[in-house]
Amino acid sequence: MKIAKTWTPELAAEWIDEKLEREKKQYNQTNRVQLVSFREWCEEWDWARRSDVYTHLIHSYPAKLLAYVPITFLTSSLASPRDIVMDCFAGTGTVLLECLVHKFNPRNCYGVEVNPLARLIAKVKTTPLQGDRLEFLAKKFHQSLATLRKVPIPEFKGRDFWFRKAAQKDLARIRYCIDTLDASSDERDFFRTCFSATIRGMSRADPDIAPPVLLKPEKFPKKRQAEIYRLLRQKQRANALALFGAKLSANLKRMKDFSEKVGKVPRANSQIIWDDAREIKVGKYIEAGKIDKTNAQLLRNAIDMVITSPPYMAAQKYIRTTKLELLWLGLVSEDEVQELNHSIIGAERVTYEERRELIPVGNPTADSLLKRVYRFNPERAAIASRYFRNMRQSLMSIHRALKPNGVCILVIGNNTLGGYIVPNHKLLSEIAAENNMFTIDVILRDPIRSRGLITKRHDTAGVIDDEYVIVLRKQNHPECNDKIKRGRIHVSC
Repeated sequence: MKIAKTWTPELAAEWIDEKLEREKKQYNQTNRVQLVSFREWCEEWDWARRSDVYTHLIHSYPAKLLAYVPITFLTSSLASPRDIVMDCFAGTGTVLLECLVHKFNPRNCYGVEVNPLARLIAKVKTTPLQGDRLEFLAKKFHQSLATLRKVPIPEFKGRDFWFRKAAQKDLARIRYCIDTLDASSDERDFFRTCFSATIRGMSRADPDIAPPVLLKPEKFPKKRQAEIYRLLRQKQRANALALFGAKLSANLKRMKDFSEKVGKVPRANSQIIWDDAREIKVGKYIEAGKIDKTNAQLLRNAIDMVITSPPYMAAQKYIRTTKLELLWLGLVSEDEVQELNHSIIGAERVTYEERRELIPVGNPTADSLLKRVYRFNPERAAIASRYFRNMRQSLMSIHRALKPNGVCILVIGNNTLGGYIVPNHKLLSEIAAENNMFTIDVILRDPIRSRGLITKRHDTAGVIDDEYVIVLRKQNHPECNDKIKRGRIHVSC
């Protein structure tokens, strides 16, 4: 009979450190990426097993980071008990949440995220709320909804195409009741997240495709068409109030679970502080995904560890995927949706000038590859060029935010570009090592199994089979270290 081991913080850290050190030694000896399984590393701990726990599944979102990655590194001795962590591509807050619920050492965590909907979800997922209070507000909400008959329906392009008239009326009533709910901003954001989780189910969009695509039975094989017709009829009869009520009930249970875990006085705090990883500053989250940027300051030498998963180059359509939710919630205007689509890292579109003449990345490996692609597909080459130039800016910003000797855990997947494999892990490692910004401790490879990441997309993006985990360590000039100790920080540090 196997006797269960009693895990202490020290024993757990030793367990992970031993594995990381073994992989690092192999990497340094062979210069080869090491194959690992973070899920298997964490299976020894009941507390680390992840399914529908806490608030992780409060809202769906594309390309979520596997929770076992932050659990591993937060458990290791790479992170001390009082370290401050940051995720500069925070998504819906997987790293932020894991920092709060860690079994041994909860840590303060900062999040940076460009998508307003993701910021909203991340804030809700990491803000403990009293279950009794939420249940009281839910009753008040339903009472208000029962007496409300007609409210203005938000106008946006494609509204009538994606939503039936009855669905529009009910969704508008739900939104109005949330916006006028006599509650705190944190509590209203909780209801907004439940509302957002309802919207896709009330639309005519195919539920199995991330960006909104009209559900058409004739596009499916004949053996599936009967099933799709049934799904289409269900969508046509769907009741927004019932669907919202089900989401609200399920998320109330998740919030209670989370609040009980962290307690009335949380030992750590997670905050969404900014929206652009290319120039990380400290602002203040207000409500509904908005950030107050008044008097925002650059983040310098404040972070001990970064754990982050950058966007995939022209692969995941993050803004397009959440467009319907963004517009129904009123988080952005139609013009702002387009601006976000064109400005985010990993954008699918580039300017005419970028297509006309390829802008060098400044990395020999990348530039050699992009020149070959540019000969037959200037647009794809320009998209990749912009991506790697933006990622260099982000790595420089991460370097500035980290303390001396701070660690950056970068999770990225490779994909294809015009038939060529793009070794993103290799290119980003080389860019990170430029000008002695970072040294590479180890590069690990974890095969993608069942995750929130869509691995098969359009032909130009290819298939992502593995995720690579790059462990980087910040390098500093000796004079910078001395200035930091004395409290005088130089810009180049």
